[in-house]
Amino acid sequence: MKNKKLGILIACVLVVVIAIVTVICAPLVRNASENGVIRKYTSQNLRNVDNVVLLSHCAEIDGMTNSVAGVKEAVRLGADAVVVDLCFRNDGTPVITDNYENSESATTLEELFVAMNADGFKDIIIYLNIVQLSEMNKLNTITIKHNMVSRTFIAGIDKAHYGMITSDSTIIPFLLKYELTEEDNDAITDGSFSAPECIAEYGASGLEISAKDATSETINTLNDFGIPFIVSGIDSVENFCEPLLNGASTVYVNDIEKYSKLLDDWTISMQERHSISVEQSLAELKKNKQ
Repeated sequence: MKNKKLGILIACVLVVVIAIVTVICAPLVRNASENGVIRKYTSQNLRNVDNVVLLSHCAEIDGMTNSVAGVKEAVRLGADAVVVDLCFRNDGTPVITDNYENSESATTLEELFVAMNADGFKDIIIYLNIVQLSEMNKLNTITIKHNMVSRTFIAGIDKAHYGMITSDSTIIPFLLKYELTEEDNDAITDGSFSAPECIAEYGASGLEISAKDATSETINTLNDFGIPFIVSGIDSVENFCEPLLNGASTVYVNDIEKYSKLLDDWTISMQERHSISVEQSLAELKKNKQ
């Protein structure tokens, strides 16, 4: 009986030890794996590092997921463009909130636009994720009034809601979520690709494509056709780095602080490699002259 109890006790201790080791080591293993992936990508050079736009949702501040302070915080963390959710009050006033029930107390879009025209924010791009649609005239008027037409986009329109907004109803450029089909991929490969019909049909300015579709061939083709696009669905280092390496310029990230730092480190690494290359070239020239 004593031996049986001792065996049970040992087994329990082993289970606890294994659990503790797993809790401690699992994050270390994940971090080591992720760091290896990061080094794999940052050892290469980006083609358009100076033109990369990091897009992030408005940061959560005091439980609020849409606010002027949240937009400013996202910018502080490294965002070049910020997504806010948009609803409308009963009188048609556009407000930034993801819940129509909060619309009467929510911050107005006009207040956000005023803040974005202040020093330090004049280059920030705003993407409007329309949760609830109403009369577009006030939205158009406010955007023109604050000279935000060139810095405002409507995004997040999936296929089920194509036609909800068209170029006849808004002066604000808008993007349609688009998933490439097998036919699209075949056409890209054989060079017969043409702009998706939805762009002309609804007057869209561009597309929102997923990271899995952001191959070098697709990105080059969209750029050749002059189709603006953003890459979304980024939930890992690979999903972030691969599209950038393939030539994407605007990426929608879920952790702006993490990916902004990664991009900064990547840029520094490129600069260091360039400096070393220049020094080696100069040394070689000097040697040849002697």
